[in-house]
Amino acid sequence: MNILFICWDSDQTNYLENLFFPIFRALQGTTPWQFHVMQFSWASEEEVGRIRLLAKGSGIRYTQVPVARWPSPTIGSLRTLRTASQKIKEYLQSNTIDCLMPRSTLPAWMVLRLNRWVKARSLPVVFDADGLPIQERIDFAGLNPTSLHCRWLRHVESSMVRRADRVLTRSEKAIAMHLAGSGAGQGGKFFRVRNGRDPAVFLPNSTARTAIRQQLGISDSTRLWLYSGSIGPQYQVSEMLQLFWSCYQENPSHRFIFLVRNKEALRAHIPEYLNPLVCIETVPFAKVPDYYAAADLGISLRKSAPSLAGLAPIKIGEYLLSGLPVLLSEEIGDLSEMLDKEKACFVYRKNPHEFRRWLDETRDLPKNEIRALGERNFGMQQTIVDYKLALEYC
Repeated sequence: MNILFICWDSDQTNYLENLFFPIFRALQGTTPWQFHVMQFSWASEEEVGRIRLLAKGSGIRYTQVPVARWPSPTIGSLRTLRTASQKIKEYLQSNTIDCLMPRSTLPAWMVLRLNRWVKARSLPVVFDADGLPIQERIDFAGLNPTSLHCRWLRHVESSMVRRADRVLTRSEKAIAMHLAGSGAGQGGKFFRVRNGRDPAVFLPNSTARTAIRQQLGISDSTRLWLYSGSIGPQYQVSEMLQLFWSCYQENPSHRFIFLVRNKEALRAHIPEYLNPLVCIETVPFAKVPDYYAAADLGISLRKSAPSLAGLAPIKIGEYLLSGLPVLLSEEIGDLSEMLDKEKACFVYRKNPHEFRRWLDETRDLPKNEIRALGERNFGMQQTIVDYKLALEYC
């Protein structure tokens, strides 16, 4: 079965290489499926070439369709959208494709515009609903929920939920929210799939730990906090730093490292008195596991909002597989129910004293126990099982 995965991205997204390429490569190694990726984006030629090489190395057929930015980003995007469905149709006519997998709202609209043509060829459609992206834009990007734009996006999403043969989400809570919006009788088409990580990539590594700590100029006894990912108002940087400072005041052996793409955007949020204690790095994805191995605590805090119900941050699996205890917010997808009683995880409920006690208690928690928790819940093998269940009868 040849599956065409369709996505729409900016010039800086890296989720294909970090998340989907590893999953697709693993599925291709255990099933007769072949993945094709069609990415609409305005990335540079250099970035597109880099992604193309990564896709080739994973045995994935990759095509990029440039998104116009002239005479303005909005008008350019609209110009591209007008012809996007035809681009998909041409790809389908030139390649043997057995299943379409649009990811999120704009690719869903592109496929819906081909609905008659797709139905006439009995092509199954798997909608990767990708959390709750419209609600996330309302929560954090200023999208007006009563605007024409928002109503159109919701119409596209609900239409694709009804049209699709399968709908993939990252949490059971997201399924419940989609069912409430799309009406009765849709439940059998929903499948929760995990954002699995490769245990052979993310793992405790004493050699890397020593090397990175020497590079950072810290001793093995220093308690190194780690945040990896995007920076924005929803990621609670100030809250992370306040917790860190409260622990540092009790024990000055704590340090903090951020792995982010936009270092300057983060620097503006670091108080001057914390500058000697905080390190900000941008590193290639291949080096990220080494920094995880050097750390002692992984952070995944998110600002409370309705859209959190649909999330499953990939960093939590990466942290656990690397043997790191994890601090996380309580409303992220299904994670509170899954991890609240685990020794290696602390679900933060504005209780800094309890957090500091937990942090002390986890100092000697065996990394192999933490890693086993990560493999059970976030390992690639579980993700393969999820996708097979969702896709094998399409």
